[in-house]
Amino acid sequence: MKNIKRYILPVAGMALLTAAGCNKLDQDPYGSSIVESQYYTNLQQCNTSTQVAYRYIDYSSWWEIMNWRYLSGEAASDNAWIGNTYQPHVTYDAVGHYTIDPGNDRCEAQWVDLYKSIGRFNSTIAGIQRAPIDDSYKKQFIAELKFLRAWCYFDLVRNWGGVPLVLAIYPPDKHFSRSTTKEVYTQLINDLTEGAGILPKKSAWPASDRFRASRGAALTLLAKIYLYMEDWAKAETTAKTVIDEGDYDLENNFSALWAYTYRNGIESVFEIQNGSSQVPALPYNEFQRVLNSAGDGGWGYYSVTSDLENAYKSEGDSIRLQWTINRHGLPVAGDPNNLSFDGRPYPAANSSKSARFSRKHYIPKAQRPANGLPALNDKILRFADVLLIHAEACAMQNKTGDALTSLKRVRNRVMLTTNMALSGWDLINAVRKERRLELAFEGDRLYDIRRWKDQSGKPVINSIMGPNGSFVKYNTQTGTDAWEKNNPNELQTKGVNFNPDIHLLWPIPASQIILSENAVVQNPGYSQ
Repeated sequence: MKNIKRYILPVAGMALLTAAGCNKLDQDPYGSSIVESQYYTNLQQCNTSTQVAYRYIDYSSWWEIMNWRYLSGEAASDNAWIGNTYQPHVTYDAVGHYTIDPGNDRCEAQWVDLYKSIGRFNSTIAGIQRAPIDDSYKKQFIAELKFLRAWCYFDLVRNWGGVPLVLAIYPPDKHFSRSTTKEVYTQLINDLTEGAGILPKKSAWPASDRFRASRGAALTLLAKIYLYMEDWAKAETTAKTVIDEGDYDLENNFSALWAYTYRNGIESVFEIQNGSSQVPALPYNEFQRVLNSAGDGGWGYYSVTSDLENAYKSEGDSIRLQWTINRHGLPVAGDPNNLSFDGRPYPAANSSKSARFSRKHYIPKAQRPANGLPALNDKILRFADVLLIHAEACAMQNKTGDALTSLKRVRNRVMLTTNMALSGWDLINAVRKERRLELAFEGDRLYDIRRWKDQSGKPVINSIMGPNGSFVKYNTQTGTDAWEKNNPNELQTKGVNFNPDIHLLWPIPASQIILSENAVVQNPGYSQ
């Protein structure tokens, strides 16, 4: 294959984009015939359309996608409260407190937007497939688009289980039934395996193109999928390939990852670009405002639980504690002069369920844009996750030495010692705890505790949530955090409604079942 990176052309503009999908997941994208017949006529147009597609991995805005990603991944777990108690947010509470039903509008928005993204990627693939360009370029562009599509399907399958597989453009009267979870994962494995053989390494891209999908990104997502499928051997070998190829490394300091200026560094495997000079940046990301304390101009959503803070303290993990959690009355890590608060310590608001907020999404006042629209990149895949995937896969196969090597590498960075005598379930649980401490507030926690099994073979979330769950008992019986206890506007019993026969998946949105003319069926335990 030719050296494609030498011929990558700049984005010419967004006037002739592939068309958006609509609320109906199988509807023909608007104007697709115009796009395919009149636009994809040369290399520059195909490259432009591929680069623009990166803008649509979160199709419309932070509101539909980003809120759900952190809501379901963090606030439905033991890491976060919904947090904001001065505004009504019934549909958010329903997710975090497990009272969700098929009419939940946030659940619907996530489903619809993911399929809109998939529709755009499919229409762009169709246009490029027909384009009169060299086959090597065509394969690369399509591999990039299939990676983006795979990420969207990964989000769909881990939230809803088996979902309709829509892999091309179809007429609006075509309805799809649900594929099985295994069928969805098999499709993603095929697409990512193919892409890993086509895409260049991240280091092979010019600096201005390092936001694009790479061989390492395809392999990392593939390894993560194998982890979810409990194919430990393939998860191990795939993650080890990423490690051994040497295209990524840990940043020397954990703090470097959360600097406002950090974009696509050595630890970054894949990021969503927000408000940067990179192409194609989203104009901004409001999520930093959503997550910040109302005492500092934010909206106060997704405040951190004292349970998560205690997890850092019990491990003696002071570095990741201060760079993961901003705490009321204490200085902010990386902002020693407290410029955000005129020299005062970090302020939570009385309206917050907790006095803790995400440092990973915080921007010091001196670095906040004048237009008030902050834009940190969203770190979707990073190298520390690769090491922990490898450690977990090895631990599950009793490959103790290999698991400890990867685990130790992550812990060394934050100056924590590793007990090299760990084995069996002690090692497995150590790796699991490390995932929580390393990746908190990056959207993985709920999915981890759903997929992990305890020694009796039951999902770990069963022992955390529900009437007898450790998290519920901590908040209602043994917890002493005054801020959480004194704000009853968010129920202290969060998680008590969890039902393991229902809540390992979310409900299929009722509107989508109707639009499919009942080709799509509901998940067990929810009303049709």
